[in-house]
Amino acid sequence: MPVAEWLEDVAGVVRDEPLHRHSQFGVGGPAQWFVRTRDEPALASLLQRCHEAGVPVTMLGAGSNALILDAGVAGLVVRHDDRHMRVVDRETVDVGSGCMMPRVALDCARRGMGGLEFGIGVPGTLGASVYGNAGAFGTELADVLRDCTALGPAGTRHTLGNDECGFAYRHSRFKDELRGDVVVSARLRVHQDAPLAVRERTDAVQAQRKATQPYGVRSLGSVFKNPPGDTAGRLIEAAGMKGRRAGGAEISRKHANFIVNVERASAADVLALVQMAHDTVLERCGIDLEREIVILGEPGR
Repeated sequence: MPVAEWLEDVAGVVRDEPLHRHSQFGVGGPAQWFVRTRDEPALASLLQRCHEAGVPVTMLGAGSNALILDAGVAGLVVRHDDRHMRVVDRETVDVGSGCMMPRVALDCARRGMGGLEFGIGVPGTLGASVYGNAGAFGTELADVLRDCTALGPAGTRHTLGNDECGFAYRHSRFKDELRGDVVVSARLRVHQDAPLAVRERTDAVQAQRKATQPYGVRSLGSVFKNPPGDTAGRLIEAAGMKGRRAGGAEISRKHANFIVNVERASAADVLALVQMAHDTVLERCGIDLEREIVILGEPGR
């Protein structure tokens, strides 16, 4: 059966879905095919069928640190919306990959569970956060993850302990040899504390984020990784790039390692700024910045 025919028969699958609707940055062309899944068996079955038919699958979280290209994404784009959060015991919570990290932080605070306060400063899903070892203000997923459950490219289920994830700064094995795997849930380490004390810490992280990063505007998150012993934001600002614009995109005037969508920006606008910032920092500071944002799609599809 041709690809188009069997995908059209899958419940919830739509064609040519505008992906800017599914990106916090508000940018992106259409998905050739798009579906939201909410339970693991349905996702596993879909992955298996796509694997057998040779259909490329792209997983999309909240789109907070992913730039979707203007031509869109070929194949099937999946947004897995399992948002469960279950208390396993006094030191462990089990979280679905579709849960937003700020919600996880707040729900744990309400229950008097500390350790995940940093999540209030990570505007992405749990699944994407494991993939990129996301963090904020000194804590990252590697510091709190006990293990995670993933589906292989053919839908097979397996569990990886923390030490099997290959965590490094903004990196995990899901970015290289496990690139085709999909994180569906994770068990995170917490500790008991007074709800008010935990909430005070989440509030402090939120206040620091608001004070130092663009807030209340469409932002792409940290564009570059921090080089050893320095920060990308300081280098970009030192290179005179703060406030620089390309079309509707602008290097934030508040924090130079952020690009904001100020006036119907395109992905091409963003890529132009990313290249400009990289090349200028390399020329003036001698530092070859490594990109942190994830690029989804292929130019000119």
